[in-house]
Amino acid sequence: MKLDDQLKQLNELPENESLKKSIYTNIHKKPAKPRKSMKRFRELGVMVSICFIGLFLLFTSDIQNNQAASGEIAKITSYENNGEKGFRGRTSTLFVGVENVTTDELTSLFENISELPSVMAPPKSDLHYDIVVRYKNGELRKFELAWNYLYDVTNNAYYPGYEQYPSTVLAHLENAHDRLQFPVIFIALGVIVMNLMSTSYYSRHQIERPKKIRGLGIAMTISLIILAVLAAYYYWFGPHYKPLLLLLVLGYGLSIWWPIKKEITNLTILKVEKYKIIFVVLLFFMWIVMA
Repeated sequence: MKLDDQLKQLNELPENESLKKSIYTNIHKKPAKPRKSMKRFRELGVMVSICFIGLFLLFTSDIQNNQAASGEIAKITSYENNGEKGFRGRTSTLFVGVENVTTDELTSLFENISELPSVMAPPKSDLHYDIVVRYKNGELRKFELAWNYLYDVTNNAYYPGYEQYPSTVLAHLENAHDRLQFPVIFIALGVIVMNLMSTSYYSRHQIERPKKIRGLGIAMTISLIILAVLAAYYYWFGPHYKPLLLLLVLGYGLSIWWPIKKEITNLTILKVEKYKIIFVVLLFFMWIVMA
């Protein structure tokens, strides 16, 4: 029998009022089941956070090996320190502002540092490079290199500054830190341009946006608090770990999108707001990767 004929037969059957009443009663008496759609997402979020925290601790660990340096250098990383706020150098280039400077000239300098003449402690410079030297046997040594001194932070010893060395030493440091980067001002400009474009679009199409979205103010407040904490950490302690920043940016995008998706029913507004959030998140991603 064809499907059309079957449907016609079903439509001709009399309605069972008692069955409809029973179903209606059961639906209204049965307690609503709690939503479980967020449970898996919360578990996944906790697992991802634990992984990133573990990676953060792994890459930020400066535990030193007590073995004597073999003289063979595995890696040299540098951070351009623009003020005396403590040593900010890190061993990994996954930190903002940390660059790999393992060149032949710098490798030769630190392999033969014991041959340099020691000097009395000179006046500290506000502009210098924090350098971390990792030897192949696992030992880490920290240095500050300025125009008038090379300070061995690990052994508390001073040597002549880079004005006494071949110009290529300073040139390699400058080239590493002067590479093309994504200016942070572009993020602010991008946000302004996207807001102007969306406002113009809504105006042309006479689309009225909701004046207040419940939960959006809380999400924005939390985002500003996290931004303030990150700025304070950078000022007092040092550069940020890039994977952690990427995770926070992704969390920012999701936290802004959820209240909008929950409160707004207009599909056009949802589409525009989604594109705005994706655009801002991508701008942050570009800045973090290139920083």
